[in-house]
Amino acid sequence: MVSELKKPAQGALKGAAIAAFEPLFPTLDINTLYTVDAVQAGNEFAYHFNLPQNARVQVQLVNQSAGADMSLTLFQDDGQGNLSVVGSSDAAGNADEYLNGVLPAGDYYWYMVAKVADNAQFSFGVAVDSNIDAFEPNDSAQTAFVLPDSMNKVSGNLDSANDVDYFDFTAVRGQSVSMYLAGDENGSRNQWIFDRFDGANWVTVPAGSTSTYPSVAPGTTVKVRVRANPAVAQDPSKYYQLSLGSTPRLNTSSVKGDNIVRVTEVWLATQTARLLNWSTQWSDSTGAPLLGVTPVLRVDNHFVDLNYRWVDYKATTNSAGVSEATANIGTCFGDYTTVINDSSTGVPYKWRTTYNEGGWRIELVEFPGVGVGGENVQYVSLGHICTQDIIH
Repeated sequence: MVSELKKPAQGALKGAAIAAFEPLFPTLDINTLYTVDAVQAGNEFAYHFNLPQNARVQVQLVNQSAGADMSLTLFQDDGQGNLSVVGSSDAAGNADEYLNGVLPAGDYYWYMVAKVADNAQFSFGVAVDSNIDAFEPNDSAQTAFVLPDSMNKVSGNLDSANDVDYFDFTAVRGQSVSMYLAGDENGSRNQWIFDRFDGANWVTVPAGSTSTYPSVAPGTTVKVRVRANPAVAQDPSKYYQLSLGSTPRLNTSSVKGDNIVRVTEVWLATQTARLLNWSTQWSDSTGAPLLGVTPVLRVDNHFVDLNYRWVDYKATTNSAGVSEATANIGTCFGDYTTVINDSSTGVPYKWRTTYNEGGWRIELVEFPGVGVGGENVQYVSLGHICTQDIIH
C-alpha cells in the first residue's frame, strides 16, 4: 500500500533538482501495480518512475472505487526539474484511465487528482516493454519514420500483434524507388505482411518479391508499412530487414588479381595468388551517386562440390558512389597442376603451376538482385594460383 503524498511548493520542487538528478517525488518501480486507499476529493498524488531506455508504455490508473472520479496526467522531467505534459486521461466516472505510446529514456511522473472521492481506493502503475526497434514511434502514417536519400536497409520488429511500422522515402529527383522485405536466415519472413501505398490503397508486396516504381514525380513520397501476419503467432524477438530507397544501379566494376603468370589451358577470367583489388561505382536511376551503400565481393576460392562457400568482403561507397578495396583470399594447395610456357619477359620460361578453381560475384547489402552474377550466370570464374615454379 502507498500512503497519500502531499504536493510540495513549486519553488521547493525546482530546488531539489540539482546537478545529480533527484526526482521531485518518490520513485516507484515500473511494471508494478500500486494501490492507494483512504482517498478523499481534492487529493493529489505524484510519483516518479525512470525509463532506462526507449520503450512502449501503458500508464495506468485503474480499479477506482464505485462513485470515484479521478484524472491522470503524465509529465516528463528534463533533468533540471522542468516539467512538460506528455499526455492526460480523464474518462467519465470511475472508468479506467490509460495513456499509451512510445517514450524516450528519461524521468517521468504520474500526477493523479481525485475529483470525486469519499474514502475511495484506486491502483496505478506503468507497464513497460523495452523490446522495440530504433524507429519507434512510427505506428501510424502520420508518424512514419523518414528514411534518407539513398538506398536504405533498416532492421525493425513488431512488439505486438497490433503494432504496425510505417516508413517514408522521398524521391527528391524523381528517381526510381525500390523496396523489399526480408526476414532472418531461419525463415521468419512469414511473421509479417509488407504493404506499399499506391496513393489510394495499401497493396501487399508478395513475400520474396521486390517492388519498384520505375519513375515518379520529383518530391514524391513513397510510403510502406510492415504489419503482423494474423495467421502467425507474433514473436517480438524476430527482426525484419526492410530495404527502401533509390533503386541502385551498378555502373562500373573491376576485380583484378595480383602479378602471376596466367593459366591458359582452362578459361579462368580472374586469376590471382592472394589479393583481389576490386572497385565499384553506384548511382540511382538519374545518375546521382549513391553514398554510403555497401557493396560486397563474395569469393569462393575453391569449388569442391555443388555448394558455394562464399567469403564476403565488404566496402562502402563515398560521395561519388565509388568503393575501392582489397580482398586477401589467402594461400592454397592446388587441385590442378599445369605447365605454362611464358615469354612475356623476353626470355622463355616453363612454369609448373598448381591452382584451384573458384568464382566471385558482387552484391549489394542494401538490396537484392543487383551487382555482378545473377540467377543464370551466378559467378565470374576465378583461378586461385597456389604455386608457380620455374622448371628447366
